[in-house]
Amino acid sequence: MNGVVFTETLRRGWRGMIYWGLGFGFYGLMIMLVVQDSNLLKQYGEISKALPPALLQLFGGDATSLATPEGFLAYGFFGYLLLIFAVYAILSGLNITANDEDAGIMDMVLSLPLPRWRVVLEKFLAYSLMILGIVAISYVGLLIGTRFSALQIDGSRLFQATVNIIPATLLMLGFTALVGAVFRSKGTATAVAAFFVVGSYVLNFLGVAASGTFFDKVKALSFFSYYDHQGVILHGLSIGNVVILLVVTVICAGAAVWSFQRRDVGI
Repeated sequence: MNGVVFTETLRRGWRGMIYWGLGFGFYGLMIMLVVQDSNLLKQYGEISKALPPALLQLFGGDATSLATPEGFLAYGFFGYLLLIFAVYAILSGLNITANDEDAGIMDMVLSLPLPRWRVVLEKFLAYSLMILGIVAISYVGLLIGTRFSALQIDGSRLFQATVNIIPATLLMLGFTALVGAVFRSKGTATAVAAFFVVGSYVLNFLGVAASGTFFDKVKALSFFSYYDHQGVILHGLSIGNVVILLVVTVICAGAAVWSFQRRDVGI
C-alpha cells in the first residue's frame, strides 16, 4: 500500500488544482492585457505619486518602480497573489487531518494498515505537488499575456517571481497541517491558521509603513517579509529567503507528523 494515500489525494484533488491554476492564470493574463500602451505606465506612475508611501512600499516600492513593467506586475499581480494562495493552502492543510477528523472518518482511515506518519506525510506531499501544478498553470497564463501585452518583462525574472510563490505557500500548508494535527477542533485549527496568515501580513505591513520603529525590527517574524515579491522581480530570487521558508516548512511538516502520532484521534 505504499503511496496509496498520496495517489488517492491526487485523484481527489487534481481537478481543484486545474481550476485554481486556471483562475490564477486568467488573473495574470488579465493583468498583462490591461497595458496595451507602454505610455500608460508613465501615467500610472504619476497617479501612484498620490498614494501613501507606505502603501506603495508594501505593494510596489515607489512611484518610479510602479511605472516600470516589473513594478507594475509586482503591484498588480504578485503583490496580492500570495494572499489568495493562502486560501488554497489553508483549505488543503485542513484536508490533511482536520477535516477527516471533524467528519468522524479519520478513525476509519487509521484502521487501515497504514502508520499515522504516512497519512500526514503523503497528503502533505500530494498537496505540495498540486501547489506546484497551480503555480505552473499560473505561469502559462502570464506567458500567454506577454505575447499580447505592451509589458516587456525579462522571461527569467518572470519565472523567478512565479517560483517565488512556492516556498511561502508551502509554509502556509505546513503550518495549517501542524495546527490541524495539534488541535482536535477544525474550527480552532482554521482560526489559528488564519490568524497566522493575517497576523504575518499585518506585521509586515506595519514594519514597512513604520520604518525605524519596533515593528520594523520585528517584521522579520513575518513570512511575508521573506516573500519580497518586488525585490525578486526586480533583482531575482533571494536564495537565503527561499531556504529560510523551506526550512520552516519542513519543521512544521515534521512537527505535524510528530504531533498527530502522539495524541488520540477524535471520533
